[in-house]
Amino acid sequence: MFALASLTSCQEPEIDPNIGAPIGRCLYVNGFSGRAECKDYLGSNWTDEAIEDNCSSPVPGSEPGVYEAGLACDRAEILGECFIDSGTVASATIVFPGIEGDSCSGLAMGCGFAGGDFVPASACGGEDSNYDSGPAHPFTPFTQVCVDPIGGEAPGQGPDGQVCTWEAISGATEEGRKYTDYASCDPVLTQRPYWAASVEVDTPADDPRYNDKPWNREYAWATQQVESTACICCHTAEHAPETGPSDWHLDVDGIWTDSLDDDGLAVLAGWIDSTAFGAFAPEENNGFARLLTGVPTTDSVRMKTFLEGELERRGLIESDFANDAPFGGPLADQLAYEPGLCNERNGVDENGLVTWSGGPVRYLYILQGGSDSPGVPPNLDFPEGTLWKLDVAPQLNPIPSGIQYGTTPGDAFQAWPEQGNPPQLVSGETYYLYALMDIALPLTRCLFVAQ
Repeated sequence: MFALASLTSCQEPEIDPNIGAPIGRCLYVNGFSGRAECKDYLGSNWTDEAIEDNCSSPVPGSEPGVYEAGLACDRAEILGECFIDSGTVASATIVFPGIEGDSCSGLAMGCGFAGGDFVPASACGGEDSNYDSGPAHPFTPFTQVCVDPIGGEAPGQGPDGQVCTWEAISGATEEGRKYTDYASCDPVLTQRPYWAASVEVDTPADDPRYNDKPWNREYAWATQQVESTACICCHTAEHAPETGPSDWHLDVDGIWTDSLDDDGLAVLAGWIDSTAFGAFAPEENNGFARLLTGVPTTDSVRMKTFLEGELERRGLIESDFANDAPFGGPLADQLAYEPGLCNERNGVDENGLVTWSGGPVRYLYILQGGSDSPGVPPNLDFPEGTLWKLDVAPQLNPIPSGIQYGTTPGDAFQAWPEQGNPPQLVSGETYYLYALMDIALPLTRCLFVAQ
């Protein structure tokens, strides 16, 4: 549904005891906030090539930045700083310019995306301030809606002939029907970061595919499959936000598969792993699965064959993508994240008080040490080893740091365990604290030893 740049991961990096002044800075505009930001590069492992590559995509959704060697970011008026791999051979610091009265919402979120630690400046209230409540449109949890078939269509497979569809980014309606006839895109658009990206397609008028009847049959089928999924909420001009579709879309002048770049087409064909995006089981999603392909389909082999044909038409083979990292940017990083030890301000103390950094959260986990990191719903948000999980509905207030383990403060509700109290923490055992501002927006992820 959208493209994300790969971000820094926290993997016990080598410490550099000789870090001095920044090597240089990258000036850029954040594609989500529209605000100017600056990134300092520090440490001994930054090469000219590495800096050039990083500054070409300093954060997800941004245009390439401008690198200025030998200069540091201006800190005269700032909202805060994001320290990434601080003290290591490849550290960086993102500086958020601004003045008192500016919105501080989302700064810790953006820093969490980058795998860093956010420290607010006085304009944002100082360390561990209660920032605004987070994203303007929090993640809307998945719901299934059942409605009567639209005029002229056959009865559905749901109760009393209704058509049942998940209002979810990975959802699909019944095969042969259009997703937007049976579900709303409004919830879907809260479930991933979104930005418009225009594409130009230059499919020649004499392209032989236009006169290839077998190919046209498969193309029409693949198009109808996409129309049955929530993909059309972002990848059609008709249903995308007013700013326009996000990158590839079905309404291009030409053949829509030509609007995908090579990596995007490889993701849809399953040549690049996109597990981090999450998926329903086909029996819960009107038969649509993401087993072999990146796009949900009722016939994975048929869809894969069609998309691989488009890749092969470009002279590409699967081994061309063998070294590509799993697709998903922060979502993939989140699944692969390996936590370090909590600092003295984070964890669960001897009195059962749970504390974290970065501001209020809507999702809070305590997991067994060694558990996988949580990912996105519907299939990655309850990893084995989850002991306790609190959720807060999007229309209600997130919960601040400093709550009692096993309680449900404020507007929170206990999502796990479904009934009863969570298990008592055992003194000397290691546990995993995972606190999120919103789905896929972690603030604190670290290991602590129970007292």
